[in-house]
Amino acid sequence: MTTHSLTTGRGVSWLPPLPLISAKLLELRKRRTLMIVTVAFTVGLPVIFYGIRLPYHLGDPARYGPAGAPGAFATAGTLMGEFGFIAAVALGVTAGTADLTDGMFRHLVITGRSRLALYVARIPAGLSIIGSLAAVGFTMTCLVTAFLGGPQADSAASAVHVSAGDMVRSGLWLELYLAVGFMVGLGLSSLMGQRTVPVVLLVVLEIIITPVLADHPLPFFLNGERVVVGIALDQLKPAALAGGTTVGPSGGLVHLPPMPTWAMITVIVGWIVGWTAIGAWKMATRDA
Repeated sequence: MTTHSLTTGRGVSWLPPLPLISAKLLELRKRRTLMIVTVAFTVGLPVIFYGIRLPYHLGDPARYGPAGAPGAFATAGTLMGEFGFIAAVALGVTAGTADLTDGMFRHLVITGRSRLALYVARIPAGLSIIGSLAAVGFTMTCLVTAFLGGPQADSAASAVHVSAGDMVRSGLWLELYLAVGFMVGLGLSSLMGQRTVPVVLLVVLEIIITPVLADHPLPFFLNGERVVVGIALDQLKPAALAGGTTVGPSGGLVHLPPMPTWAMITVIVGWIVGWTAIGAWKMATRDA
């Protein structure tokens, strides 16, 4: 009898029990370097951004708009998305390969646990970390916007007030953006069985390739460009985050013809479901 057959017998549920999810959550939280980077890119980034912007405004209010100006909100949200995506990918890649790199995969398989349950347990564990930290960081952004805003506008934004509805939509979009990064990173790392290459591939795709495709539409390849998940996420981005400063090669503007809402949702769901299925399949068929 092989190790694989021990885990494919009848009666083994693919749904992970709560203790297994808690164990995976603890494994991720114990990785100090990963947690430091994740906290820095989600909670620390808005602290640094507003910590720099506020003194500039106090020193020269005529030149620099309020810390809570709409343009600052758009830039803070956009930067949180880009750097948070990197943290989400790193978290997903670590979750997808932790058992392999730590030499625990064979032991977990021999115990008779369902391989699918082992994979699925990583999803709520990782999402709870990246989602909660992003929520804390974005809440700080919303508080600064609400209490330190002003009637004047800076050079990057109009004087339109950021409403509570804008904040809610922007926060939900940010959580979705990071969830996609985590899920794709989890699936790709499970498929490849390593960390470095998946991180590099996804960061290059999202930070470099996606902005280039969005800024330079190819008439003969429009449908192909629209299949890239970053394009769909950019077109789904709330108006309150439009025009924010980015770290990519473009100015954050999407020049592709707009996609229907159902098409954006289809692309995003397809990437999440597709990479989850690929990662779970590799986990179920990997030799122990």
